Amino acid sequence: MSRPERSGMRDALRIAVYLLAGSGAGAAAAADPQPYRYAAPIEIVQPAPFVELALPVAAYAHAAQPDLRDLRVVDASGERVPFALRDPRPAAAPGERQREAMLFPLPPRPSGNATWPSPVEVTVDGDRIRVRRSAAGTLAAASRESPGWLIDLGEFDKADPAPPRLLLRWSGPAEFSAAYRLETSADLRAWRGAPGGQVMSLQSAQGVLAQPVVGLPEAAGRFIRLTWLDPSSAPLLIGAASVADTPGRLAVAAADELVLAASPAPPGKDPEPRGSLHFDLGGRLPLIDVELRFASGTRVAPVRLQGRMRVEDPWRELGSGVFYRIERDGEAATAPAWLLPAEARFIRVVPDERAAALDAAQTRLVVHARLASLVLASSGQPPLRLLVGSADAPAGALPLATLVPQLDQERKRFGQARLGSFAEAPEVARAAERAVTEARLRLGLLWAVLLVGVAGLGLLVWRLAKSGSAATPPAA
Repeated sequence: MSRPERSGMRDALRIAVYLLAGSGAGAAAAADPQPYRYAAPIEIVQPAPFVELALPVAAYAHAAQPDLRDLRVVDASGERVPFALRDPRPAAAPGERQREAMLFPLPPRPSGNATWPSPVEVTVDGDRIRVRRSAAGTLAAASRESPGWLIDLGEFDKADPAPPRLLLRWSGPAEFSAAYRLETSADLRAWRGAPGGQVMSLQSAQGVLAQPVVGLPEAAGRFIRLTWLDPSSAPLLIGAASVADTPGRLAVAAADELVLAASPAPPGKDPEPRGSLHFDLGGRLPLIDVELRFASGTRVAPVRLQGRMRVEDPWRELGSGVFYRIERDGEAATAPAWLLPAEARFIRVVPDERAAALDAAQTRLVVHARLASLVLASSGQPPLRLLVGSADAPAGALPLATLVPQLDQERKRFGQARLGSFAEAPEVARAAERAVTEARLRLGLLWAVLLVGVAGLGLLVWRLAKSGSAATPPAA
């Protein structure tokens, strides 16, 4: 082997040694979990053998792992206190159960105090109720314009909760906005009023923006009477379905409600869409639904919702539709919340290009989220602290059934605790900053070694080519 070849081989070996040394150092550094960067005091409000602590949004914001694996509870001496994570999210993905309803066009409403004839006739056969179209319903079906619709949700089992939403389907027109009034009844005789609303459809460059959901009050009853305020602007309904949550879904009433003001848009390379609003949820939260809430006036906002976990991540589409607040006769009708079973830290609301820009001062994002709680065993030396903020700590929570024997009987006797404000450990913060600096230096050193190696290999190739050219005898 020639001298240039030997020199090139030595250079390649040096590069390999540098790379192996760097990877070995990284593996050694990764062997020990990172320390916990944040701590918050735990105050026992109601003592008991087992105490439940509802986690605030701040716990999600300070956690380094999205599934909260890095949570730890310690006592005054630093010893671990056993705990379980009580996550309200169901094991299976939450879903909806849709059930087709029957539509009957309403006959014209009589003048004065005359009784509005029903488009259906009801007969009782034992425990079952049979519904069929009446003569008034036949006349209404033959008419081109109807003031509205009678919607039969059908019979429900007494154990099933009443559906909270009604989903409408229509055949046209392509664009419309139609306001409605709502009444409900269990027997077609006694009717009670319910909040009205608006259904609408709008064509946009990104597709159809529609609001097809009708919110129903609690214990609405089997029959819904939906009347248009202006039948000439109403769509032609071709179907309707009641929408109920599956048993695994957490009820919105039991969820945590967050009302958020818009936050400044973070700097980025791409231009922001006109009139868009940014909302920081404070942490990566498991969401149930969202809505836009307007302070006053009549406002209609066809929008797209986008979400992301980190500021540097690209935005992903979450859905599109129409939010509104319409003042009429001294009352305000608002759009139902959007069901949004997703996780996000940041949400961007982008209005349709033909709509007015959203007013940040008058607009709030309302979010219902499934926030977890901790169940602590009353042990250790007080005061207790919650530690969080280790990027690679293993899971620290026990299964709830393991922590709490006879869980069904003990659950109703849980005590209560609350969490104080988080504080950062200065020495851990400094260590984290040093780790970031060292990582950047290692990356720079790696690039330098690679560049030197590439230069050495290039020099080796050049020398071999030059020596080969000099050894080639001239042609005869």
